[in-house]
Amino acid sequence: MGPSPDVIRQRVAEQCAKSGISLAQLSRILGKQDGYIARFVRDQVPYELASADRDKVARYFGLPGPHFGAPARMDDRRAHAIRMRQPRGFRTVLRRAT
Repeated sequence: MGPSPDVIRQRVAEQCAKSGISLAQLSRILGKQDGYIARFVRDQVPYELASADRDKVARYFGLPGPHFGAPARMDDRRAHAIRMRQPRGFRTVLRRAT
C-alpha cells in the first residue's frame, strides 16, 4: 500500500518548492488547468491524484513512482527484453476447402 493522499500532497508541494516551479506550472505539465495541483494541495480536491498523474509527477521530478504512490516502473530496455521473451500470440486462420 502506498502513501496516503495527505503525504502525497506534502511531497508534491515540497518538490515544487525545491525545484522552483509553481503549482500552476506543474498543472500545465500534467495537461490540466492551472489551478488543478493547487486545489489538490490546498483544498484536497480531488482527494487523490490519478495513478497516471502521479506517475507523470514522479517522472518529471526524476523520482521513483512509489514516492508519489504511483506503481513502480521498469527500465524501458528491461521491459522490451521481457516483451521479446514472451511468445507471440499465433492465430489459426481457417480456410474453406476448394
